[in-house]
Amino acid sequence: MKGQIDFAYTGLAQNAYGWWYVENGQIDFDYTGLAANAYGWWYVKRGQVDFGYTGLAHNGHGWWYVENGQVDFAYTGTVTWYGTDYNVKSGQVMFGSIRF
Repeated sequence: MKGQIDFAYTGLAQNAYGWWYVENGQIDFDYTGLAANAYGWWYVKRGQVDFGYTGLAHNGHGWWYVENGQVDFAYTGTVTWYGTDYNVKSGQVMFGSIRF
């Protein structure tokens, strides 16, 4: 921000080396989970968005299906993850639900 660090910023930021999870103005290399920006929800591993990740991930809103690093809110169906089948509706894992 105008050549200064914004110590109040928490979210995703992009530079020449990728997209990063920033907390209080600095990259959090320990963060693994989901983070959002204007383009959607993204899977972050050790501070960097992992555009190659496909699988399940969670945040405070539940478990989600991630494809190529981004939560796929359009996906409805079954996902097999580590040998277990999960029902997914609009990108969200539906625990305890019947099959679609």
